[in-house]
Amino acid sequence: MAAPTYSAGTVGNVLNGVTLAAGGTKNAAALVDLSTVLGGALHCQMATGSTPPTAATTFRCLRVYAATVTAPNATLSSAVVAGATSITVSSAAGITRGQVIAIVTAAGLVGEIVTVTSIAGNTLTLAAGTINAYSSGDLVFLIEQAASGGTVAPGSSWAANTTYSTSIYPPSAWLWIVQATNNDTAQAVTVSVTLDKNPAFS
Repeated sequence: MAAPTYSAGTVGNVLNGVTLAAGGTKNAAALVDLSTVLGGALHCQMATGSTPPTAATTFRCLRVYAATVTAPNATLSSAVVAGATSITVSSAAGITRGQVIAIVTAAGLVGEIVTVTSIAGNTLTLAAGTINAYSSGDLVFLIEQAASGGTVAPGSSWAANTTYSTSIYPPSAWLWIVQATNNDTAQAVTVSVTLDKNPAFS
């Protein structure tokens, strides 16, 4: 049977077999809606390739603030190509230089976290080129600047063709951005994050 697809407040895949390229700090981020549930667990997996990495893949949760799923803080005003170092948003209100923000696709709610280095009107200059391409209307979220619960890494030693996993338990009644970051500069990894029901609330 095919794995379930994540939708707000239900169990299922949040990041489903996403490949994070080598290069260090390559990340994928997705929205997790726990606003209507009593609790949940994020099961995070990292799979290595034929050559093991030497640096950890990390998973963390950052709370979305001043936004809802149906009314995010801003949207992209124009399409963005992969590698773009600036983006134009519908509103830059609340965004400041040095802040991290999340860009996620309107359809799949999967994207990345970027750092803003300067602002001119509604145009944001980024610290590095975007990993992905985006469409006009894709979503931009203001998020916490420090991860809730800190950063966790699955395991401490790395082997080839092996899967490592860890769990994160973000508090309920909030919207979250879950981020997976490949910190290795030479090896790609594949990541998956699944929202599971917390056994405490079965």
